[in-house]
Formats: sequence, structure tokens, C-alpha cells
Amino acid sequence: MGDSTRTSEFIGLPLQVESQDGATADEVVATGRLTDTRYRVLLSPGFYRGIAAGDEIEYDKISKSARVVTRGGNIAIQLFHEGIPGEVINSFKAMSVRIGGRVDGELDSLVVLTFPAKIGFPAIESLMATLPERGVEWEYGNVYDQDGEPIGWWE
Repeated sequence: MGDSTRTSEFIGLPLQVESQDGATADEVVATGRLTDTRYRVLLSPGFYRGIAAGDEIEYDKISKSARVVTRGGNIAIQLFHEGIPGEVINSFKAMSVRIGGRVDGELDSLVVLTFPAKIGFPAIESLMATLPERGVEWEYGNVYDQDGEPIGWWE
């Protein structure tokens, strides 16, 4: 019997996301297979909410959804920006890495970050406060439920 904590292959899982206007699309999330239905998230997603890198998930291929089985101890940040100079974004990413985070993905107007929860919310929020107020929106990807209530997994 194999070790269920090790990933055996890279799998891009399609997870369904819904926009504010109700349109749906699939985000392919980088995972490693643990069993037939369990996967470890390798990179925090840019749009799918509720999971972060390091989480072990149970995947439902019919609904294209994930249920967290074990939290990996990481906080996902989804940073959307418009009209922000590239040097500001590059400096911000470098600061993120200096405090212990990592950049898991990037599009023209999106940066996906992962931070170990041990860094703490005050440090993350102080970092986010270094960005311009205009043209920037960010959110925690795996801290709140659908009703906006804290999930509390980090306590």
C-alpha cells in the first residue's frame, strides 16, 4: 500500500467558479494525486475560493468542486489590480517573498499569493496596505465562508 501523503503525479483539476453575474467557468488548479479522489493543492487558485496550496482535498468531478479534508496551513491571497505600474507590483511581490510568502500565479491584472498562516494576519494586512488604494482589490481565498464569516481553521 502506497504512502497517501505523497503525490504521485501532477493533475490539473477543473474547479467550477462563478462570476458575480452568474456566469460559470472552470479554473484548472494545480494538484498532485494522493488517491483516486484525493489531491494535494500545489498552487493556490486565482478564482476558486476555499482552498490554498498545501490543502488536501476531496474532488467531486461531477460538480467540479473540492472539499477540504486537511488544511495545509497556508493562506491564499487573490490580488486584482488595474492601472498599477509594473514596478509597484514587482516591488510588492518581492516584499511578499521577503516576509515568507510566495507568488503562485499571475495574469495581467491578478497576482495569486500564498503565505504560511504562522506569518499572521497583521503582517499580511500590513503588506497589503503598502499598495495604492486606487486600482487594487484583494481578498483572502480561504479565510471566509460564502456568507463572509471566518472559517477559523488557523486557530
